[in-house]
Amino acid sequence: MKLRGLVLAVLLAAVAVYFIFFTKVADDKGGLEIMAEKYAEAKVDLAGTDLESLARVILMFASEGEGLPESLEALRRYNPAASARADAWGRRIRYERLSEDSFRLTSAGPDGAFGTADDIVKDF
Repeated sequence: MKLRGLVLAVLLAAVAVYFIFFTKVADDKGGLEIMAEKYAEAKVDLAGTDLESLARVILMFASEGEGLPESLEALRRYNPAASARADAWGRRIRYERLSEDSFRLTSAGPDGAFGTADDIVKDF
């Protein structure tokens, strides 16, 4: 009988914690909403990391004496996966060669459209 009461108390405590977390908490946001925001922030951070990783491949290609590629397709023979690399949302990354020694990588960001405020742009 005591064990049943203990299990019931633990279960009620778990339910109470669940409702406290997933209902209104800090800043009038539910726990689930807070988790979704953190997930979205993590994807933006991951997209930035993806751009930096691709930039390293491009710079290694350039250091082999070939210079910066005209497009990501030119990397295919050097690193087959680099030409098809996607951002955190599974979309293609835009590559722009700015000069003989500089380039720009752009992720369209969460909305999937280039040229909007949420684009993630890195110049190298």
